[in-house]
Amino acid sequence: MVEEGYAWPGKMVVASDSHSNHYGGVGCLGTAIVRTDAAGIWATGKFWWQIPKIVKVELKGKLAEGVTGKDVIVALAGNFNKDEVLNCAIEFTGEGVEYLSIDERLTIANMTTEWGAVAGVFPRDEKLKEWYAGMIKKNALRGFMDGSSTSQKAAKDDPKATHPRLNEGRLEQTFADRLASDAEALYSSHLTLDLSTLVPYVSGPNSVKVATALPRLEEQDIKINKAYLVSCTNSRASDIKSAADVVRGKKIAEGVEFYIAAASSVVQAEAERSGDWQALIDAGCKTLPAGCGPCIGLGVGLLEKGQVGISATNRNYKGRMGSPEAVAYLASPAVVAASAIAGKIAGPDSLDRAGLPKYDTPVLTIETGASATKADSSSAAAPTVKEELMQGFPEVFDGPLLFAPQDNLTTDGMYPGKYTYQDDITPERQAEVVMGECDGHDVL
Repeated sequence: MVEEGYAWPGKMVVASDSHSNHYGGVGCLGTAIVRTDAAGIWATGKFWWQIPKIVKVELKGKLAEGVTGKDVIVALAGNFNKDEVLNCAIEFTGEGVEYLSIDERLTIANMTTEWGAVAGVFPRDEKLKEWYAGMIKKNALRGFMDGSSTSQKAAKDDPKATHPRLNEGRLEQTFADRLASDAEALYSSHLTLDLSTLVPYVSGPNSVKVATALPRLEEQDIKINKAYLVSCTNSRASDIKSAADVVRGKKIAEGVEFYIAAASSVVQAEAERSGDWQALIDAGCKTLPAGCGPCIGLGVGLLEKGQVGISATNRNYKGRMGSPEAVAYLASPAVVAASAIAGKIAGPDSLDRAGLPKYDTPVLTIETGASATKADSSSAAAPTVKEELMQGFPEVFDGPLLFAPQDNLTTDGMYPGKYTYQDDITPERQAEVVMGECDGHDVL
């Protein structure tokens, strides 16, 4: 099972509860399941999962006005960019967590994958309980429509019916017991970030391992062609409001296209009711259907050769959002909206630059100690289990071996995301585009 308190949105997950707490876990760990994994589980009923190392990320202090959860994860990925959390599960702790909204936690957890981790979890606290209570109230008001015909029919037939999964009874049951790591839990690493020393950050170009403080980028006068507020990471109602507050009463800069898409149809409806959606349209934004869209290089509005884009999405790998010869940056919704207005990478007028912390780099530390060695040696002693091959599965794969001179190659580098959703693509066409970014040829 995966506890509801784990802020890890937009991903199918499985978990193991056989992992003891001396690894720093909280009794339940999760990992992403993609299409191939899911198909294998459906076909065999089995799933192999290597239990990861656990990294403790302690958040101290409180963010300054105008600094967001997106800035937290962009700064972490850009400053701890030597694979410190690669293939690890991250547990976020510290007094700074209580000052982060649930939407900010969702953004941070969402982008732990881009940082290199397999999971990012936040503590289950009173703020999360209140957030769920608000979701339950919203569901009651709109007939707990989750998109399925079953739930819609149930709400119509019985106005007093409750959502089968998100209801007050289950909420109380879930939060009845405290879920937290043991005080003596050991971790492979302990990272700290003082939130009070953080300024708005921008990721890129074309890598989440590169992050620069916004004030420094503003000095460089980086012109943009396109801006994006789409996809799962930062297109919730609060994100749309943040962008709308920036553009309200203004117009998108000449020569700039600003594309917006809500994280879901429910989110878009909420933004429409608040007036935020219309404020973006009035400013000149171009609307797209809820979904991934340009984030994975699908649909209209993609980056073209030589163009520069800034996006509130989660990935800016070369060629992911369009041409491999384009440049992509990542930032918070407010910075993306401000950049669309200014025609260059910029922060909103409301940002109190004089009041921001005077740090080129936020205050952060990393520790790896003897306790980590002890935990790792325990996992090394785990017994080896040989799994029998399924009937018809080859014992050996053979073929040419190609060398890719790049560490930790991204999935988009191996197989561009825009081809993943082409169900009718032939093996021959797949062969033409696989590893295309590394070959250096245009795979559009």
